[in-house]
Amino acid sequence: MQRLRDGWWVGLAAALGLFLAACGRDSGRGGYVARVNSAVLTDADIAHMRDSLGEMGAASRDYVNEWVVNELLYQEAERRGVTDEPAFREQLDAMRKRLAVAALLQESVYGKVDSSAINADSVTAVFSRTASAFALREDVTQASSVLFRDRDAANAFRTRVLRGGAWDAALAEILSHRTQPSPVLRSADHQFYTRATLYPEELWKLARSLAREEISFPLRTEEGYYVLRTHLTLRQGEIPPLAYVRAEVRERMLMDLRRDRYEAFLGTLRKRHTIDIRESQAGTDSAVTKE
Repeated sequence: MQRLRDGWWVGLAAALGLFLAACGRDSGRGGYVARVNSAVLTDADIAHMRDSLGEMGAASRDYVNEWVVNELLYQEAERRGVTDEPAFREQLDAMRKRLAVAALLQESVYGKVDSSAINADSVTAVFSRTASAFALREDVTQASSVLFRDRDAANAFRTRVLRGGAWDAALAEILSHRTQPSPVLRSADHQFYTRATLYPEELWKLARSLAREEISFPLRTEEGYYVLRTHLTLRQGEIPPLAYVRAEVRERMLMDLRRDRYEAFLGTLRKRHTIDIRESQAGTDSAVTKE
């Protein structure tokens, strides 16, 4: 199924040059943006490509130049008879089939998958049954952090929290002063991080060294002074909380829905058509026929 979906974009990319080249021969449509002999590129052609391909069809000088180059090459290929060669026609037929199959599946299968069934309850249920499939492939930590412009502000914030103030309330109080420039450069609340996403490296090491809900001393970095609180530390191979893999669970559920719809669609086609597969085993032909 994935190969079929990928084939749509591979086929489209391969066919794009021919499509651009075949945007049209001069048929009295009036003004044009570019012309190569009798082939013309009009504003209408560009608008159609923009509607079909979005950014890929944007009207720009680069796009027009690409069309001209493709048209030059295509016309030269026609002049040399490349488009009449059997090998070329075979490739063209194969591409036509791939594009037709991709368009059919998009229209009849993937485009009609109802994802409304993937709600919070169903995601939770699926995760509870298949949690082992989401075991961590690397260490993960969940932490909150505030990056301060100077050490004094970082220390003042840390002291306020240690004396019983709520993290969010302490941060909100500092921000409410509206001093310029702000002492807070940025903050993050209960974010999940891996070693690759929590940097600089000293910040990752600090997060891993803290006990649960422990508040760090201000850590000096090139950007400023970090105050960090670690909420959760997970090791590779452990089962993460649903919050960390919720998007992945939903994606797998959506893939399952697409696969089920694909199999059902294919089953309908098998019943509608006669299939005859001849298999050779040990030199003996055997026919497998399904109607």
